[in-house]
Amino acid sequence: MIKIDFSRDSGRIRLKMQGHAGSDIVCAGTSGIFYALLGYLANEKKSELRVGKVASGDVEISCAEDYSHAMRLCYIGFLQIAMTYHGTLAVSESVWHSAVGSPISVGA
Repeated sequence: MIKIDFSRDSGRIRLKMQGHAGSDIVCAGTSGIFYALLGYLANEKKSELRVGKVASGDVEISCAEDYSHAMRLCYIGFLQIAMTYHGTLAVSESVWHSAVGSPISVGA
């Protein structure tokens, strides 16, 4: 299982991810969301991005609260995966404290 946590610390939003899902599709989806976030933050305002760790099964980054919209987008994306592939991701946050609805169904 991948444990994903978003938290706030000293005016920054922190993302910490640890573990493995045991499912190629979940790992690929989760990695895709993370690397899109990392690329966006690095290109948008590199000075606001702090990278603690980026290794297989162990990630920690943070950014200024000005970019919490990008972090929240990823939070919702991770929840979509967690709600679709039960038992693969544990997603928590102590930043926005807002409910997110059911996963969006795509297809017939």
